Amino acid sequence: MYINNILINNLRNHNHTEVDFGKGLNVLYGLNGSGKTTILEAISLCSFSKSFLHVSDSSLINKDENFWNVSTSSRSDLDVPYKVNIKLNGNSRKLISSTHGDNLLPKEIIGELPVVILSPDYKTITSGSPADRREFIDKILAQSSKVYIEDIIRYKKALKQRNNLLLKAKSERNFNKHILEPWTEILIDTGASIIKKRKEFESDFLPGFQNIYRDVSNGKEIVSFNYMPSGAGKIENSTSKEEIKNALKEKFASSENEELRRGTTLYGPQKDELKITINDGIAREFASQGQHKSLLISMKFSEFFYLKEKKRETPVVLLDDIFSELDIERAEKVLELVTNNSAQSLITVTDGETMKKIMPKNAVCNYYKIENGNVLKNNL
Repeated sequence: MYINNILINNLRNHNHTEVDFGKGLNVLYGLNGSGKTTILEAISLCSFSKSFLHVSDSSLINKDENFWNVSTSSRSDLDVPYKVNIKLNGNSRKLISSTHGDNLLPKEIIGELPVVILSPDYKTITSGSPADRREFIDKILAQSSKVYIEDIIRYKKALKQRNNLLLKAKSERNFNKHILEPWTEILIDTGASIIKKRKEFESDFLPGFQNIYRDVSNGKEIVSFNYMPSGAGKIENSTSKEEIKNALKEKFASSENEELRRGTTLYGPQKDELKITINDGIAREFASQGQHKSLLISMKFSEFFYLKEKKRETPVVLLDDIFSELDIERAEKVLELVTNNSAQSLITVTDGETMKKIMPKNAVCNYYKIENGNVLKNNL
């Protein structure tokens, strides 16, 4: 997949921006606050329906306006055109349309324009909480499977309802616990599907992750990760959904009184962990800063290859200000991975000249100077 063109209106400091991109590397350079990352946010909106930064939709509106609008025109590896347009008026619901129709829901565009994003903010994947690693898995699986998106949506809705009832139970002496049963059944059914899919992801993803890390680190360490489902016990690739459901049923039954006492659901995919290890030590606790950087690069490029295989489509790669965080050796490795796999990439940096010096000789690269929300194509 590659993006031909993007149009941005009133997104942060971009009043009106239209940019044509090349199929290879596209470097967006300029001072901090100039509007480089906003262009990547616009692509994220067209791919996921939301920014890759943890901000509200309404906070993206230019301070002098009351709406924002973004659209992209792209083409698949088979040269099939795809367009998407998203508009937000104030705090109202986003209006989403694409080549496939109008008045779409966010879930209907996720995965249509596959994107892999690498940003310093994503260092929490290896160093943060279990929730950060669950989000990492969910974003990949959401782009590769519409069924997974539906399961996650149903699970989260049922979990919210069940937790509200459990919280209510804490203050009601004669609470009827049978009203929990329909929600528990949904959690067990959709939860088993989610756990099964996450386990399959582990086995599909792990070999590529280990190979890329070996390449990035020059074979200095051995890495792995272990998916640890909550409430399903130890499962294998051969474990059926029905077996996972039975394990969850037993866990929910045995924890009923404790859940009523604490007012919350204690088991299920919302409690899963992905334990990343380096030389058999837990990365979150033992990895150095350099190792965390190598782990993140490896995780993200493994995501690239996973999506490319599952979608049969080359994802667009967005690299937001990562080169300020990397040494020359790792920076060159990232550029090598991108160029060798013919991926369209958009890269934000503060210094275009420095970036040009480390570019691979065979790289086809376009440079764009960003200044106060304005874009000027520049060949440096």
